[in-house]
Amino acid sequence: SSCPDQELSQKVPGRARACTCAEGRSAFLLPLPPLPCSGVAAMKGVNTEGSNTDRMRQHQLTKKNVNQDNLRHEDVDLMVCTDLIDQSRTEALNRLSSSATLVEVLQANPEDKALASDTDQQLLLKVHFKERVNIAGVSVRFSKPPALEEGEDEDTYAKPRLVKLFANKGDMEFSDCDQIEAAAQAVVEGDDEVEAKVICLGHRFQRLDSLVIFVEEAFTAEALRSYINRLSIIGHQAQDYHAVYK
Repeated sequence: SSCPDQELSQKVPGRARACTCAEGRSAFLLPLPPLPCSGVAAMKGVNTEGSNTDRMRQHQLTKKNVNQDNLRHEDVDLMVCTDLIDQSRTEALNRLSSSATLVEVLQANPEDKALASDTDQQLLLKVHFKERVNIAGVSVRFSKPPALEEGEDEDTYAKPRLVKLFANKGDMEFSDCDQIEAAAQAVVEGDDEVEAKVICLGHRFQRLDSLVIFVEEAFTAEALRSYINRLSIIGHQAQDYHAVYK
């Protein structure tokens, strides 16, 4: 039966509590509600939001550091200021053998030596890199035609009119130029122009192992050959992301 005027006097360790009658007659045990499991239930209730936030902050910090490293890269002439151009594999197809080599016009070339085409106006200049590079721009200068030899006249040589760039196509040949879309191009329109510049934007010019410069047309349609005095490739070595994200 129930105990009148009962009061709870103490809690008993374990799964029960004691009830003692106010008159001191008798005591009995009342069952306690089940205790929560301090192990599994507690783990299920762990708030992982803070941990995930820390991971996200660390990831964003890493990305920020990588982006800052990229911003610190200085774009320079890759031939003059670095050793990134593989000279042993760099070549000019349809080059007149008596004219300058591609390596010579990639260098500073203060004497303005001219690299000229041979059998027609077209030149295929293939530049290979020792490491992956990001290209910011390409400049082609044509300020001084080759000295005329016996049987040649002033119409023999002409500066380029149409120059196209192909990224990571180091194995291409002349027959591929009409089949592959150029990554960028420059058109020379003025008689007084002595330089063609191409600003290289976007992912097409990131992490390149080769760059092909195709002189497709000479400025004068009647010219037998085209020529250039200087080829400048501006950029920097690409970031090795495998070394950053560890």
